[in-house]
Amino acid sequence: MQNLNKTLTVRKVDWKIFLINLMTVCIPLYFIVLLGSEIHDSTIQTFFIIASLSILGLINFMIVKKGSKIVKIFIDDSAIEIKENDKIIYSAKYSDIINYNVYNFINKRGGYVVRLKDKKNSFCSLLTWNSFSKANETDYQYKEEIINTLQTNLRDKKKTTFTDYAVKLFSALPYIMLVIAVVMLIGIFIYLSSI
Repeated sequence: MQNLNKTLTVRKVDWKIFLINLMTVCIPLYFIVLLGSEIHDSTIQTFFIIASLSILGLINFMIVKKGSKIVKIFIDDSAIEIKENDKIIYSAKYSDIINYNVYNFINKRGGYVVRLKDKKNSFCSLLTWNSFSKANETDYQYKEEIINTLQTNLRDKKKTTFTDYAVKLFSALPYIMLVIAVVMLIGIFIYLSSI
């Protein structure tokens, strides 16, 4: 690609890391609830749950931090190119793109998923903010720039596919597991208080 108009810098989370992260949340949650139900002293049980969830959150953060990479997205009036370091991981002219989708990951603070499919290749990744602390104005501008560029150049090509549904389901799974765990813990507290 030549005559690139804009270069946007975002953080890309690898899907393998996402799946590993999903397992490191869902599986330990089950055992935390299981072990928490065996503790009969509510003070110790509360301490155990808070400490376990804090450790789980820290592990979760470290996995995401290690498994994410800064990528550069080059956009112009006719094409898009995505590079990780100096390696091109996706490049296509807008005319070659068959369909695309952009949507929030879990919520607006969790980043966003960009999926592009052309005649030969596809790109689907969770893009998030450059800083791990919180998004800044530049991050939001880059997100809007990506969305506006794709909407402008791929007007009738936005499509929700099976991949999009699968990503949305998997992204909600830790929250579903957390709700189930909380309901189980409430049930345990009610059971223990009736003994």
